[in-house]
Amino acid sequence: MLGTRLALFALLLPAAAPAALFHLKSSAERSPAITLRKRVHVNTLITEPGTMEIEWGGAFSVDGSFTFPTAIHYTPEGTHAWWGRTEFSASFDSLSYDQVNHFGDRVSAAATCVVHDGDKLDFAIAPQVSYLLRGDSGVRVGATAIARYDVGRSSAGVTFTWTGATSPSSTNPAGTFDLGTGYGFRLKPSGPLGHLTPHMNWLYEKSTGNSHQVSLFEGMEYQVTEPFAIDFAVQHINLWGNQPDTQFVVGLTVNTGHLRRH
Repeated sequence: MLGTRLALFALLLPAAAPAALFHLKSSAERSPAITLRKRVHVNTLITEPGTMEIEWGGAFSVDGSFTFPTAIHYTPEGTHAWWGRTEFSASFDSLSYDQVNHFGDRVSAAATCVVHDGDKLDFAIAPQVSYLLRGDSGVRVGATAIARYDVGRSSAGVTFTWTGATSPSSTNPAGTFDLGTGYGFRLKPSGPLGHLTPHMNWLYEKSTGNSHQVSLFEGMEYQVTEPFAIDFAVQHINLWGNQPDTQFVVGLTVNTGHLRRH
């Protein structure tokens, strides 16, 4: 069912958060959204209706900078696609660069709607908006299309995201699109190894006026209990394209369970 299967793919957007945030040309370069990538192959595509999910993460760059993204997801209970199969989410983070901590440069919101919930194949679309708070001004708006496929203990998926800027600049491209794929495999159907899911993602990104970027991510999620999970990952950002970076990521996911008693 919708709330119990492993998700094969959702970018992320996020989201969920955007599948990939455009990269600033500074030491504050942002990592692609952790949340949405994980939903390709580890988390459920949307939070189970009637529950809230909170995610915290830390992405630590080899140059000493880091970011702490936070995302809150909620899916209301209902019988309609827009109220029962749509997850509403908000995300933000804090950044550290040049030895100074800052609140994130944007706050993002998204609505991820599952338009097809099949036995194995699912489709979703996630309109999204990001309000820029520092450096650049205006908003970025766009959407992510998501397809995922579950078979046995394997999950795989693909996402396509496009966002545009209301006030373009050299660090806020007029348009950005990315294409991502991901795969995850739960090691055993039960027992201690059944809590472990290795996963891998590939992301292609192209922004107006910039060269393309290709990034690779690999990690492992440990489902400690049904509502609590820990994820460890390595992000190889810009293996091909702009200035490369490597980040080490730790993420925590907590589901509140049903907020109302039936």
